[in-house]
Amino acid sequence: MVIDKMKLLFIFLDGVGKGENKAHNPFFYYHPKSYDIFLEKGIMRFLDATLKVPGLPQSATGQVTIYSGINAAKEVGFHINGQITPSLKRIIDKKNIFKTLKQNGLKVDFANVYRDEYLQKLLNDRNFKMSVTSYMALNSDVALKTVEDLLKGEGVYCDITNEILIESGYNVPLFSPQKAAENLLNISEKSHFVLFEHFKTDLVGHSCDMEKAIKLVKVLDEFFICIIENLPPDTCIIITSDHGNLEDLSVKTHTYNLVPFLAYGKGQEVFKDISSIEQVYEYILKYFKIAEKEG
Repeated sequence: MVIDKMKLLFIFLDGVGKGENKAHNPFFYYHPKSYDIFLEKGIMRFLDATLKVPGLPQSATGQVTIYSGINAAKEVGFHINGQITPSLKRIIDKKNIFKTLKQNGLKVDFANVYRDEYLQKLLNDRNFKMSVTSYMALNSDVALKTVEDLLKGEGVYCDITNEILIESGYNVPLFSPQKAAENLLNISEKSHFVLFEHFKTDLVGHSCDMEKAIKLVKVLDEFFICIIENLPPDTCIIITSDHGNLEDLSVKTHTYNLVPFLAYGKGQEVFKDISSIEQVYEYILKYFKIAEKEG
């Protein structure tokens, strides 16, 4: 079954919560203009990321939960950080958002670009420790993008601007946030569901470097504004995270803070009652009017 022309662009930010301490929160030093757009014209909610399991929320279990709708921390008994593990692979094998949408006739794309050397390890080294989404894409036969795709306007590198690629020796241009947004919108036009993941927010959060954090928040704000201003009328953008971190630079660890869930565009009202990262998968299916099969 092919769903109507509604499209969903999902931007995942690793390690961004709702912080209260102004002195240690970069969002108070640079107030994102895009925040006001979501607040005034979109949907803004703050989600529980603890998964009701003791201990600080972590990336691997948080991301598996978001993409599968299964509480991964409860399933394995604790929070797991970093890359995907065998126990978490079994959850993604059981179900994940890429696979479910494809099974219902939707075209799915993963916008992130991979460096050649990383991609070779991913495809050829059975013991390589990979991200949750890399495994989900491989599991669901979703193509992984290369630097060549980036240069053709068909991909976005995880840091948005390509600085990491350039530092790694790749001959690619430095992207403005607007150029990266243009690439992402170009990808979104050709699929029902597109996912883009940004991990630098978590890395900068762990560094506790306020100057880097403020610079990054500004890049993200410009990126989001460009997407919002050029969003096609048949598309909704959603943004969320797996746990807190960047919002409190007084600690190098993750936080227990709620995480933002932002929606803007066609059908945004579908997401108005979401309250936990466990529900992201469920609400994406609601957006596409897909009833999940039992078992």
